[in-house]
Amino acid sequence: MKRFPFPVLFSMVTLVACQPDKSEDTGANSLTFSYEIDTVRIDAKEEFLFLNMGLFMSDYRPKNDLLYNLNPETSRLEMIDLEKNELKEIVQFDQDGPNAVKEIFTSGIKITDSGEKWFTDYYGLIHLNAAGERVGQFRLTNDVFQGDTLPVGFEIDGMGKITRSGRYFVSHYGNYSQKDGLKGLAVIDLESKTKRLIPLGVFQALEKYELAGPGREGQNVSSGITASERNFITPTDQQILHSNSAQNRLLSLDLVSGEHREVKLNSKLLSDEKPGLYPKQANSIEQFDEFNEMKKQEVTFGPWIYDYDRGYFWRVSREKSGGTVENPVFAFFITVLDRDLKQIAEAQLTEGDTLPFDGLPSVSFFKNGMLYMFLNEEDEMAFVRFKPNFD
Repeated sequence: MKRFPFPVLFSMVTLVACQPDKSEDTGANSLTFSYEIDTVRIDAKEEFLFLNMGLFMSDYRPKNDLLYNLNPETSRLEMIDLEKNELKEIVQFDQDGPNAVKEIFTSGIKITDSGEKWFTDYYGLIHLNAAGERVGQFRLTNDVFQGDTLPVGFEIDGMGKITRSGRYFVSHYGNYSQKDGLKGLAVIDLESKTKRLIPLGVFQALEKYELAGPGREGQNVSSGITASERNFITPTDQQILHSNSAQNRLLSLDLVSGEHREVKLNSKLLSDEKPGLYPKQANSIEQFDEFNEMKKQEVTFGPWIYDYDRGYFWRVSREKSGGTVENPVFAFFITVLDRDLKQIAEAQLTEGDTLPFDGLPSVSFFKNGMLYMFLNEEDEMAFVRFKPNFD
């Protein structure tokens, strides 16, 4: 497979401090920088890399500069060398036997600082040591993890996040057989085998944005189709940020103390909340697709991405800025928070500059000061790199 060069696009933008929120001091410092955007393609060496689900099952490990891309159906792990931008190695993990890494459906992988591997599954977690030997498998239940008690009928979602240290697993919990069953965050300490349940009220607040398809008019969760807003979990080794795609606010949870606080942000450049002006009920698949396109053109906030080197949280958002419903033009925005979650900058990208973000989750991470965002480039793995140059 040939390597393809991509041109570097240079753009200049000034990021300025935001007006402090009346309910919380967001800081008075400003962050100013220009940026560069380019795209790199990965040499797959005649292999067909797994590109489904936006590489959502993958994990970047800075220690060896490798991206571990997991195929959840086959348990094949593709190791991508991001220094050479090429496939380095393929490892086939067992799906049966004493070292099996799959129970029902693998939802993700985490390579810890020490090289241990955690596979998240539909109902639980599978733990391999650095040598690739399975040393534990845990169901996310009251019997395995002590502490706060899950009510009868409640479950912890296996599609959660494990911190880079391998100490904590964080996910949502609730009664998933009910339409409004999502209730809060579950924090599991993998060392002490204990769990904490933190109720959140944001899920009910997001119901007003939901688009229901044919056969779904408020009945149980199994009937019809829906388009809902997304909830995001951003872990560091000290805290968790919980945010969503419809509102310019977040919740911060300290992993050690358990303390949490809400932060409401104010933007001067885009809407602070999705207005929800699209119809909420579709009577056909065609109508559902039409209304969903209208929904996606309203302001959409991405997940927070932690820059371990600088200690900043970054977010990409977008909002329709022109065009038509059939052919919309989007503006893209960058928001930056410091360690204390004070908003120190926000900016709109120069007209014509775009980032591969449409509201759906895909892998994004910082490497060597650059934000890497996955791009499916004609069924080949590529990354758009956003590089801030600080003045």
